[in-house]
Amino acid sequence: MQTLTVKRTIWINAPRERVWQAITDANQIMKWWGGGDHWEIDELKVGGTIKFGDPADLMLATIAVLDPPREFRLRWPPQEQYHNLEMFTTYVLETENGGTRVTVSETGFEGLPADVRQKRYESTMSGYESVLAGLKKYIEEGA
Repeated sequence: MQTLTVKRTIWINAPRERVWQAITDANQIMKWWGGGDHWEIDELKVGGTIKFGDPADLMLATIAVLDPPREFRLRWPPQEQYHNLEMFTTYVLETENGGTRVTVSETGFEGLPADVRQKRYESTMSGYESVLAGLKKYIEEGA
């Protein structure tokens, strides 16, 4: 089966270092992510643990790649809510036109059961549109 990847991108009028800070600091993430989700990053290093979601039932991820200020990749281990599949979320930051092009991608959808695959894929696609819009607003407007 072909790999299914959600991929969204947005341009932000800020230097890469500023955007990097916003996507790797848990306190800042909670300001732009939306949805009231809680974030914790134990240590910003490869192998570091990230906790995300409802504080009463946090999902765990591991930092798989940390290449400041260019790439930040999370490995989500198999979890029940994702049909026990490993997923990856990657943020890539590139300097563009005096600002930063942010591309977020998520992989692992091809392993989902057919009856939930498309719905989950589309939900994640629209979710990242919203998340990136929140990131842009947070950085550019200080919201």
